[in-house]
Amino acid sequence: MVGEEREDTIGEFVKILKRNALRILTALGEEDLKWKDLQNKTKIPVATLNRSLSRLRDFHLVSKEGDLYRLTWAGKLILDGLTLLDPSLKGSRYSEEIDEGTLARDVVLVALIMLLAGLKRMGRIDIEEFEESLNKERKIIREIIKGFKEEGLLTINGNIVESTERFKELSLKEILSL
Repeated sequence: MVGEEREDTIGEFVKILKRNALRILTALGEEDLKWKDLQNKTKIPVATLNRSLSRLRDFHLVSKEGDLYRLTWAGKLILDGLTLLDPSLKGSRYSEEIDEGTLARDVVLVALIMLLAGLKRMGRIDIEEFEESLNKERKIIREIIKGFKEEGLLTINGNIVESTERFKELSLKEILSL
């Protein structure tokens, strides 16, 4: 039963990230909007917009405060990630503003989500042990970057890591398979 519930939840989450939901997330990434303005901006039919908004609210990606719809912190995190994966999501205020601070914030939010999920599952967490482990794991990032440098995919100059042309030509799938 629990496995089926998880599959249903994951399946529903994947379903909401269809085209209409992406249009809604991107529109709300630009500004908070009233329903009619959101409908005009996205050109999504009324029933479809209502259904998509309902699903996005169920997953706490969008909230409604007064008559304005806005992205929640989880919605912003999803939009940041989608913008990184698909730069064609132009129009999002995040598509041009993704920088080290935004990436760091998103990494922390993902860590927080995992911490809360772990706490729910395990019932308790030693926060100091978690933080120590997180700091140890953080060192892996530098090791991976160093390996990418050795492969000629990145250059390192002091604290600046830059991608080479070879790296830029790789798809995300290819990068993740390295």
